[in-house]
Amino acid sequence: MCGDLGTTSRICAMYSFTGILFTLFVGVLLQTQPMFITGLDDTEDAKENAFGAMGMFLATFGLSIFGIMRAKDDREELESTVDMGYQLSGNVGEFPSSRY
Repeated sequence: MCGDLGTTSRICAMYSFTGILFTLFVGVLLQTQPMFITGLDDTEDAKENAFGAMGMFLATFGLSIFGIMRAKDDREELESTVDMGYQLSGNVGEFPSSRY
């Protein structure tokens, strides 16, 4: 399912983008209307933690974009070598005959 760098990076980027949106929502809610989130002893500490988590999601998103770009470059390089006509010579399915 996630056998290559490009696929893994795309899944991680989607997860990170969702995390960025959620932690941004929680951070803004804690900053503007903290009375709607109950059970918090220190809203300032919770707000800092929400924005800190958003920073980690941003870093993960950036690394995922880097992985997507790197996989794209690798795939283009592989396609360019295939287009040059490199292939095995002879019948690949048969074994060579013995000299003796």
